[in-house]
Amino acid sequence: MYVAKKVHKGLETVRIPRKLQKELGRKKINRVFRDQEELPVVGDLGINIEAALLVSDFLVVICSPETKESKWVMKEIDTFIKIHGRKKILPVLVDGEPEESFPPQLLTDEEGRKVEPLAADVRGATKKEVDKKLKVEILRVAAAIIGVEFDDLRQRQRERQIKRNMSIVLGVAAVSLAFATFSAYNFARINEEYQQKLINESKVLAAKSQDVFETGDTKTAALIAMEGMPKDGERPLVPESLYALSMALGVYDKSTMLANDTLIHTDYAVEKICTTSESDIIAILDANGNVYVWNLNRGKMLYEIQAEINNGIKTEVLDICLTDDASTVCVIYDDAVRGYDNSGEMVYEYQPEQYLLGAAVSEYKNCVVLEYAQNGEDYYPDTIAILNPVDGTEQAIYHSETEAPYSDVVTFDTTGSVIAVGHLVASDVDNYVSVYCPLEESNYRKLPVEKEATISMGFAFTDSYGLMVTSASQDEDINGDVISATVQYFNLVDGAAQWSTKLDYYVTDYIDGSYQIEPFDDGSSETFTLSAISAGRKIYIVDNRTGELLDQVNSDSYISQILTGGENLVLMTLSGNFRTYTYSQGLTNPFYEQTIANEVTRFGFTETRLAVCGDSDSEVRVYYSDDMQRYDKCITIDGHSKDGVCSPDGEYYMIASSPEEDSEEILYTIYDTNSYNEVGTFTTQTTFFTGIQFIDNDTLFVPTVDYKFVFYSVEKQKKDVMEIDVHGAEEVGESISENKKYVAVFSYDFVDVYDLETRELCHHKELSTDIALCSVSSTGDMVYTVDEHGTIRIENLADDTEQTIDLDYEIISFEVSPDDKYMALNCDDNTLRIINIDTEKEETSFDYIADVDGYMSFSDDGKYIYTQSSNNYFRIYDIEDEQMVLVSDAITSKIRRTDYDEATGVLAVTTTRDMYLIDENAVGLLAYIDSGRIFVPEKGLIISGTGSEILIFHYKDAEELLEEAHRRYGDQELGDEQKLLYGIGVE
Repeated sequence: MYVAKKVHKGLETVRIPRKLQKELGRKKINRVFRDQEELPVVGDLGINIEAALLVSDFLVVICSPETKESKWVMKEIDTFIKIHGRKKILPVLVDGEPEESFPPQLLTDEEGRKVEPLAADVRGATKKEVDKKLKVEILRVAAAIIGVEFDDLRQRQRERQIKRNMSIVLGVAAVSLAFATFSAYNFARINEEYQQKLINESKVLAAKSQDVFETGDTKTAALIAMEGMPKDGERPLVPESLYALSMALGVYDKSTMLANDTLIHTDYAVEKICTTSESDIIAILDANGNVYVWNLNRGKMLYEIQAEINNGIKTEVLDICLTDDASTVCVIYDDAVRGYDNSGEMVYEYQPEQYLLGAAVSEYKNCVVLEYAQNGEDYYPDTIAILNPVDGTEQAIYHSETEAPYSDVVTFDTTGSVIAVGHLVASDVDNYVSVYCPLEESNYRKLPVEKEATISMGFAFTDSYGLMVTSASQDEDINGDVISATVQYFNLVDGAAQWSTKLDYYVTDYIDGSYQIEPFDDGSSETFTLSAISAGRKIYIVDNRTGELLDQVNSDSYISQILTGGENLVLMTLSGNFRTYTYSQGLTNPFYEQTIANEVTRFGFTETRLAVCGDSDSEVRVYYSDDMQRYDKCITIDGHSKDGVCSPDGEYYMIASSPEEDSEEILYTIYDTNSYNEVGTFTTQTTFFTGIQFIDNDTLFVPTVDYKFVFYSVEKQKKDVMEIDVHGAEEVGESISENKKYVAVFSYDFVDVYDLETRELCHHKELSTDIALCSVSSTGDMVYTVDEHGTIRIENLADDTEQTIDLDYEIISFEVSPDDKYMALNCDDNTLRIINIDTEKEETSFDYIADVDGYMSFSDDGKYIYTQSSNNYFRIYDIEDEQMVLVSDAITSKIRRTDYDEATGVLAVTTTRDMYLIDENAVGLLAYIDSGRIFVPEKGLIISGTGSEILIFHYKDAEELLEEAHRRYGDQELGDEQKLLYGIGVE
């Protein structure tokens, strides 16, 4: 800690000697961060480290035998190597020998060979000895950071010290005059540092928002991102905050019925989710007996009822119930039933006659059944109590009128006034379903279940007069995939069985109560004439009057639950598929389908939301009904969309598509960006998609694989085709100039340059050596090639002269800057080099692990080089300042092109799958668009295509994103506990 503080302070105070300032273009080392002092203290320290390391040029590691034991130091080193490489890690040895003190990452190079890093050695027997060494070794570290020789810096420091001593005497007289100037300067510096602190804080908040977003808790992610947005003009706007907020709000997502909202964490695995359709209150029971009550609309927990422990023994919670109006949560313990209001205060307590053995609650939230043994000694219930969950009043008590005890299969009618209870299997005893009416105790029915079917699986009241019962034989192997079940229909008026049928049931132990029977209608009647019977991986549709099997729905996964309403059938599968069917439209294909999770075993619907969880999950994912149309326009095209481009003035855009996936024919459809109307179409054979360009505001240029140039005029709606002579070559490449005026067609031994305005061949060059790479200048009279020996050849086609540049490494690919000043070379030694074409000298270089599929492109002004290496890392390198200004691992697909808009400062990065918008001025990620094809900055439009559906979005700035957030969440903010958890406001 002592050495770390000394090194930190020493580096911040090292001043570059004046003679070196002009050479280096700066007066001192930029700000030095020390993780233990200047990063917020939060739960996930790794996020803060990564955010700080991202903007750091060097990493100084204090090394001792304890260093390797710190997981955070190891994480810092791994993260820094991932972003910047090993060369910029500077070790400082404070104790122990190098082999026992240096982290293992620093003891090998990229190929795994052993190396010993050159370290600053400050080991000493006393603090005085350490201090003496620090004076020298801090300069050694500083020299490495500044990029000068240590001896040079040390000599300059000595000269500077002598001059400083001489100037002290002369400076005393000037103190008064300088004080005012110093105060102004110091205030400006403090303000600058404060603004930088706010910027860094916003970036950390954006990173934390992204982490929370990945968990599915989009609401909390949005609230965290909003904390990093400008407020009252004080906080600077950083692009990372826009990106995080746009992702959390899903403003560029296709409209869906169910969208992520909140993630609720529980202490143990979730046992039950209890909801009501009349409100957004939800009650959750976990495996330890804790109950959590949330208001999903407000996004906060109202209260928690912790598990009860008496004399060291935990009181078992059998079930929970939320009343229909959500005013009361009923918790059923094995020794009592208690009701709680929305403030968490207990409003009633019911004491049963004996300890409870089981309980069941009505799906309509209006009735509770408690089961116990009357003598309090048996393990099988023979008595049930009917309870009102609103106030805990006892409705009735019944004793079994059969010799078989009660089972846990219980169902209720919609009013809670009729209850059906199954019985357990008993030898040589007839099996029955008992039907009770607490309001009319004399109206009891004992319905005989078919003798061979002795395992009750599910009941349902189909209407006021009928009960459907499903049961299976005890001889069935219920551990198998399929068993044969019996379905009976009883008329409750006289208790007679009207019909009976056999159905196959797919058995699973994952989902409790998944074997449902739900009545619904066929769309032509207001009465429930049909029933949907859920049987594992099938849903049977039967006629309630006759038992006839009318239809069935097959599922590729076990069905968690079904709901019916009118003629609509809604189901959720174990694999997380949400599907809706309409009976009159057939049950072969769903009317609506969406995959919302990897696994769903428990879920519940509230007034506006769906809450789900998987088996053994200790978190509940909440989705909200979101039928809002986020896009401005939806256009359907013929076939499958491939790519698209827009005209330079933004008035038109083109979508390329193919009728079939493997079709060689390509259809081009051109649209007006103002009206969204189609203004032209044409077709070609397979094209080089990288070559498709609007070469002016009216003309689209398309090079095809059968050696044709296709020109299409939007205004004239006319296609012209130009045949290309490839001189019998079998492998031909093409390269278009930066200004889109010339195109080079080349093979191994020739290059032809065509003028795209005159559409004529303007240059032909026979080459003396085979080439593999070629590029053409914006003037059309210069071509740049790399031959088979790695020699760069610059051919001046105007005067037939040649310039060669011989290098000591193989060139995999290259790019020429728009002003023909630089060449970017992707070399086989995993380095990207920038070569000055005039001087033939290397201007700068940096690590670049890439193959021939890597991406390189210069910015329009030649200041930046955009790159994507083979590990998909996207980097922006400032050629003039010789430093990396952006490193991002967010882009996971191969880049197809980059387009920069100078007016907005937005760089659009289009990949083979999606699009990313980057703020080039502030250097940060602004937005992600799934399947993004085109960005039209002049109109503020984003065009996204998947399959035959093209969506047009309006790009949202900071003000519009905040408006959307306030529309969705009102004035909600993070609570104090959440702020503490995420390190917001913590100094």
